[in-house]
Amino acid sequence: MKVIAGMDVGKARLDGSVSAGPGRRFENTPAGVAVLGDWLTRQGATEVVCEPTGGYERAVVRWLHRTGVSVHVAHPNRVRSFVRAAGHHAKTDALDARMLARYGAVFPGPRQLAKEADREVVQDLLRRRKQLVQQRVQERQRLDKGQTEGARASIERHLKWLDEEIEQVEEASRTALKNNASLAASAALYRSVPGVGELTAATLVGYLPELGQWSGKEVTALVGLAPWANDRGRQQGYRSIRGGRGTVRKVLYLAALAAVRCNDDLKRFYQGLRKRGKTGKVALVAVMRKLLLVLNAIAQRGTPWVEHPAPTGDKKLDAKHGYSRKRPSPRAPTRGGIQKLAQCEGCLTTPEGFKTAS
Repeated sequence: MKVIAGMDVGKARLDGSVSAGPGRRFENTPAGVAVLGDWLTRQGATEVVCEPTGGYERAVVRWLHRTGVSVHVAHPNRVRSFVRAAGHHAKTDALDARMLARYGAVFPGPRQLAKEADREVVQDLLRRRKQLVQQRVQERQRLDKGQTEGARASIERHLKWLDEEIEQVEEASRTALKNNASLAASAALYRSVPGVGELTAATLVGYLPELGQWSGKEVTALVGLAPWANDRGRQQGYRSIRGGRGTVRKVLYLAALAAVRCNDDLKRFYQGLRKRGKTGKVALVAVMRKLLLVLNAIAQRGTPWVEHPAPTGDKKLDAKHGYSRKRPSPRAPTRGGIQKLAQCEGCLTTPEGFKTAS
C-alpha cells in the first residue's frame, strides 16, 4: 500500500501528516529533519508531498532525496485549487499538511530526478547571476533619472562592482561544469548546436536534467512549449503555450533568435513558417520547440549536432541527405495525389470530383 505524507514547510517549523495516521511538528533544522526522517520511516511513508516556500524547503528535500524518499514538490496554485474544491476555507499549517497528503493521494507526483550536488551548484550560481543582472539593469535605469553628482558616482561604483561580481559568478559556473565530466559533456553537446551559447547550455544543464531522459512531448510540456488546445463546441480556439519552466523558456527564446540567423536548418524552418502566413512570434515559438526537440535528441544519442545541407535538386544527393520525399503536385489532379496534398495542408475531408489522370 502506498502511504503519502504531506509536509508544510516554514522558516522555523515543519508540519507533517500521513494519509493513514496523525500529524506531527518538527523543527526546520538539521536535527529536526533527521527526526522527521525517522518518523516517516516508522509511518511507512513512500512519498512526501510539499510546496515550494521560497527556498526553505530545499534543505529538507535534498535530505529526503539522499535517503531515497520520493519527493513531490507540488505547484502551490494547484494545491490551493484542490483545497478549495474540497471545501476547506481555513488555513493552518497542520491543515495544509493534511491536504498535501490528500493531494498526493489523488494526483500522483511526476517523475522528479534527484539533483546532483554539482548540478545544484550550477543552478544556484545561475540564479545568483540572474539576481545580479537584474540589479545592474535597475542601476543603469537610475542613471537616466537626472541624479545629482554624488548619487551618480555611487551608482557608477555599484555598477562597476556588479560587472566584476557577474564575471566572477560566471567563472564559478564554468568551473563547476568543468569539475563534473558528465555535466561538462552535456554542455558541450548542447553548444554544438548553432545558436546555443554558453549561458543557454549551462541553464539546460542546471534547470533541465530531464533533457535526454524524457520523450520529446514530455519535455516540451515540461518547459511550457506545448501548444494547448482551446476548443469548445464547433469553435476551434487559438492554440497557446503556458506554464512550464520559465527560466529555460527564456534562454530558449534568445537561442531561437540567434538560431534563425546562424543555424541554416532552423533558418529554413522559420522562413517556411513565415511563407505559410505565420506571424513572427508564432514562428519563433515553433523554432524554440523544434530547437528543444533537437537538443533532447542530441542528449539521448550523445552525439553532437550535424547540419543538414539545403536541397540541391540532385535526386541522389538530396536522397542521401533525407530529401527524397516527393510532395504531390497540384498540376496532376489524381485522386490519390490530391488527397495527400489536402492532408498536407491540414484538410480533414477527402476532396471529391477529381478523375484519375490517364
